[in-house]
Amino acid sequence: MKKAIKVLEGTHDFSTFRASSCQSNTPVRTLESAVLKKSKDIIEIIFVSKSFLQQQVRSMIGALKYVGEKKWTIESFKKKFKSKKRINCAPPAPACGLYLKKVKY
Repeated sequence: MKKAIKVLEGTHDFSTFRASSCQSNTPVRTLESAVLKKSKDIIEIIFVSKSFLQQQVRSMIGALKYVGEKKWTIESFKKKFKSKKRINCAPPAPACGLYLKKVKY
């Protein structure tokens, strides 16, 4: 998961992780940082970006979970991300347990 999360950093087309109902003009976003921390049975994932697409974070978490469960390899994860097709995404993570920590203006 730590290797996979680093693939997401930078400026990319995040169409794979975009909700079909997303009305953003462009799926291109810059993920400034993506960090995964593990402490005992708790996994903390922190994403920093100027903006996110609808369901982008939940979808990225779902995909990372598939890597962690060994349902996807790192190469499979990269291929699905680069496909830019929502159909290739893992199921989004449920909203419970996800928190918006900080907003900067």
